[in-house]
This record gives sequence, structure tokens and C-alpha cells, in this order.
Amino acid sequence: MRTAPRLALLLGLGLSLVSSTARAVTVSPTALYLSARNPSALLTLINTSSRPEEIEISFGFGYPTSDSTGALQVRITDSAATGEPSATSWLRAFPRRLVLQPGQRQVVRVTVVAPPGLSDGEYWGRVLVKSRGGEPPIEQTQGQVHMQLSLETTFATAVFFQKGPMQTGVTAAASAQRVADGVQFSVDLNREGNAVYLGRVRAELYDASDHKLAEAEDVVAVYRGIRRRFLLRGNAPLPAGPLVVRYVVDTDRPDLPATGPIRTAPVSGSVAVR
Repeated sequence: MRTAPRLALLLGLGLSLVSSTARAVTVSPTALYLSARNPSALLTLINTSSRPEEIEISFGFGYPTSDSTGALQVRITDSAATGEPSATSWLRAFPRRLVLQPGQRQVVRVTVVAPPGLSDGEYWGRVLVKSRGGEPPIEQTQGQVHMQLSLETTFATAVFFQKGPMQTGVTAAASAQRVADGVQFSVDLNREGNAVYLGRVRAELYDASDHKLAEAEDVVAVYRGIRRRFLLRGNAPLPAGPLVVRYVVDTDRPDLPATGPIRTAPVSGSVAVR
């Protein structure tokens, strides 16, 4: 008996929901930037497994959101809700289906066909690279029933179609408080401008003598607004005196293409630990 494939979704821009060891095909870059002047871009697929991989390319819409605890999620849908700046229906890929042999590299061209009279702004989509067949099925036995679970992975690469002048930025509102195992630092980021803010957040914990006790860093994608939360742990119990968290939000992202992402001045601040 073979069950339906088990789906493991991996999201570009640092939002991986399963370990990279679970996927046989690597996809780069993690974001594509398209415009009327440059209406196409290339994705490179590499099969790192010892088995052939069946690849299917499709498109979807979705972007990172967070709840009150800072937990991230990305809900990918076939089409966007009314009012969303979606480019999904304009995207094309060549080829759409292929088989990658072990160690083989394949380039996929992604193009955009935007409608005439489009208003200036940035429009979003996702290229979904679905792969299956590279890993052997996972076998399980429950009583007298023998099952094989096939692993299917989908890597979602962000696509940005930009028309007209682009600018971006963020505002940050932070808080920090002691918890049982360290200091919990939260920052609410709200986007400014007309383009997605792609960057990173760095936070450092200092004592009253200006000694650094702990640090944390992660990438961030602010499509509209998002909350990020970090646990700052020191190597020893934290001192009882005053503590402060200093943070920087910047657009230094070496994992993104050299051209396309909008760079802007860093946003920094500090907050006393409650």
C-alpha cells in the first residue's frame, strides 16, 4: 500500500520549514527580480541525490506573516486575495517539467508578461519547484498493513516584478524582558515605501558594564508588517543589575542577488530589559 505523497515545503529568504537534508534538489537564487526592462531571470536547479528527480514548475502567491508570539508562517495559495499585488498569473517558466539525473544541473528561465497600463509598484509571486523521486520511499508497518511514504518537496522562490521607482524602509518598535532562560527580545517591523524590505535583524545583550552577554541574528522579509522574537542566552546566569538590548535592522543580505534588492540605511536602537 502506498500513501499519498508527504509534502515538505521550503521557503526562500531564510524561511525553511524542513531541513535542507530533506531535499535532493537545490534551487538558486532565493529571489528573482523582474521588470519591464528585464522581464526574465534564471533559476538554477541541481540534483544532489543519487537518484533521478522529477521536477515540476508552477506558481503561487504568499508572503511571511507572524502571530503575536513572533511565530512565522507563509501560506501559499494558487491565487491571491482581492487587493493583493499579485504577479502570479503573469509568470511563465521554460521548461515546466523535466527529469534531473544525479548530479545534473538545469537552468529554468522565468519570464513575466505584465498587462498593459499597469500602475507603478511592486508585484509579488512565488515560483514553486516541486521535486519527487530522488529519495527512496519511507517504509512503515502498522499491524498487517505495510506502507511506503514518498517524500515530495517544494521549494518556493520569491519573485518581485517592479514597475516604476522603488523605495523601501522599516520602522522598528522593540521590547525586552527577562524570562527563565535568558532575555526575550521582540521587535515589530512595519514596511515603508512601495517595495518589500529584505534584510536581517541583529540583537546584542549588554550588562551595566557594557559587556556583551549574548547575541542573535536572523534574516527578515517585511512585506507589510511582521514581528520577530529572539531568545538571548548568556553563558552563565544573567546578572541581577540593569541589562540593555541593542539592535540593528539592515539590508545586508549576501544570500540575495547583487542586483534587484533595494538597499537602505540601517535602523538601530536600544531597549532596557524589564
